[in-house]
This record gives sequence, C-alpha cells and structure tokens, in this order.
Amino acid sequence: MQTAGSSKLQMPGSSPPRAARVGRLLRRLAWVCAILVLAITTLSASMRLAKTGIGCQPWPQCYGQAAGGQASGAAETSQPADALVAQRLAHRMLALATLALIVVMLALALKAGVGLRREQGELAALLAVTLFLAVLGALGAQSPLPAVALGNLLGGFAMLALSVRLAARRRIQGTGALRAGLWLALLILLAQILLGGMASASQSILSCDGWADCAAAARGGAWSALDPWRMPVAGAGALVQWAHRLGAIVALVACLLLAFRLRAHDAPGAALLLVCVLAQFVLGLLLPGAGFAMALVLLHNVLAALALALMARWL
Repeated sequence: MQTAGSSKLQMPGSSPPRAARVGRLLRRLAWVCAILVLAITTLSASMRLAKTGIGCQPWPQCYGQAAGGQASGAAETSQPADALVAQRLAHRMLALATLALIVVMLALALKAGVGLRREQGELAALLAVTLFLAVLGALGAQSPLPAVALGNLLGGFAMLALSVRLAARRRIQGTGALRAGLWLALLILLAQILLGGMASASQSILSCDGWADCAAAARGGAWSALDPWRMPVAGAGALVQWAHRLGAIVALVACLLLAFRLRAHDAPGAALLLVCVLAQFVLGLLLPGAGFAMALVLLHNVLAALALALMARWL
C-alpha cells in the first residue's frame, strides 16, 4: 500500500511520463521545422545566387556583366522581378513560421523539466542561430561581401542540422577512433561547403575551366582570394575554384570511408549519406557543361545541407 507523500508508481498501461510524451511531440515538430528550414535555405540560396548572376540569360555573357558590375541592377537580372518579390515574401513568411515554431518547441521543452535537458540546449542553440540570421539579414542584405553570404549559408545549414538531430538523433556509440573519423569527415565536408559558398559569393565560377586550367591559374593567384571580407573581383578566383575542386575529391573519399565504417551502426543513414555525396559530386562535374543552371546549383546546395545534417545526427 502506498503511503502518503511517496511517489506514485507507473502502472502497466498507464500514460507515460510527461517528459517522454513531450519528447515524442518535439521529435514530430522537429521534422516540420527541418522541412521549413530546408525550404528557407533553398529560397535564400536562390536569391543569393541570382544576385551573382547564376541562371541569367544569355549565359555566360550576362554573368560577366553582373560580375563586372557593367549592368545597372545586375544583381537581379537572372530572375524576373515578380519572381524575386514572390521569393522574398515566401522566405519571410516561412522564416516567421519557423521562428514561432522554435519558440513553441523551446517552451514545451522547458516546461517538461529536467528530463529534456539535451533538447532544451539544442532548441536554445536553434533559436540563437535563427535570431543571428534575422539580424544578419537585416544588416547585411545589400552587402556584396562573401562573409555575409557564408554567414547565411552556415546559419541555415546549422539550423537544418540541429532540427534533424532533434527529430532523429542517432548517436554513434563506437570507439574513439570511429568518433574521431566522424568528426574529421564532418569538418572536411564543412570546409568544402565553405569553399563552395566562397566560389559563388566571390563570383569566381568562370575564372578558370577544367582541372589543368584552374591548377595553372591558381599558381599565380593571391591567397587573398580566399578572404571572405574581400570585395569580389571578377575573374580573380581561380585559387578558390581549384581549392573547391580538390576539396570535392577529399570530401567524397572521407564521406565514403565514413559511410562504410558506420554501415553496421546505421545502415539506412550510411546509405543515404552515400547517395547524397555521390550525387553532389556528379552534379559538380555536370554544372559547368550545363551552364550552371539554377535548378542544378540549388540541388547541389540541398544535397550538401542534407549530407551535413545526416552526419550531425551521429555526433
């Protein structure tokens, strides 16, 4: 018989503890948040790439004009004005909806108490990144500095990674060497993502053509081309292009090795990582011949975001 003041026993068939119920709800809401963030990052990438001339016609003459600043309003020549207005409106509405959802999720986690400490910390980080992006968007919307574009890129990818961790965390309980390999592969992929963002933000995609050309042009290039606080100079980014192409091979090998080692721990996740990195690598090879078509560039961006989020689940 239970005495007064003693804790109640959890009887078979009774409702689960509050923290468990809230945890399941948070995982469902985190999937919704991940979908919203993926839509936001794709819209943001589309608008950012349009400003650099990606997708403009006739290619590549229009890109040269936009990169050289020869056409007034060149930042918006690659898309119709009404399409850009619709994208901006959709981006703001989705961002507000995502912010509201994150606040609700954090409130639910805090109310559930100590049983959801990890979720509380990750949701607080998610809210902080969201607010950082809001401030960056307000203060740096018109800035041509690659640092602003990279901040938006990394912030959006971090939001997606945090959302996916909350929705489907799958921490790898392996040896120290296995986890070190996971961290190494993630950092290599992150560096490659930064180089890709720098390649587009610095307006350097036409600075060289092919491995041999980029390698030769990069020998005489200044390391300042990798400085995200440097104003873009058209045709001066061969070093960025060479580093990005070399990094693609290193990142592919690192991710393939990681997926092979983790197949026993999370076979579906490892297979999905393989698909993402292989498809991204193939797209990277096809982009120059396809005239850097906007749809393919956006898909390249989405695959990078998904690969990073998949790896963040395992940490």
